[in-house]
Amino acid sequence: MSADNEKRQVDSKGRVTIPKSIRDRLNIDPGEEVDIDIEDGTVVIRPRISRGEFIETMEGCITEETRAESAERLTPSDIKSDWTADLPNSS
Repeated sequence: MSADNEKRQVDSKGRVTIPKSIRDRLNIDPGEEVDIDIEDGTVVIRPRISRGEFIETMEGCITEETRAESAERLTPSDIKSDWTADLPNSS
C-alpha cells in the first residue's frame, strides 16, 4: 500500500470518496470522469482522458522515422472513422 492509504466507508448508495491527496496526485478535478475497473480482485480508479486530449498528447509521436515498417498505412480519415465509430452520428 502507498502512504496515501486512508480508511473510507461505502455509503448507502455505494459511493466512496477519493481522498484529496490521491485526487491531487492523479490530477482528478471535481466533476471529471474516471474509469473504474477490477484487476486481480482490486478496485482500480484511473483518470479518463478524452479523445481530444489523447490526440494532443500523442501528436507528433509517430513520424516516418519512428513508424514501424510493418505498420499498416492509414489515412487520417481511416483513423477518424475508427476512433469515432462508437459516437452518435452528428447528422
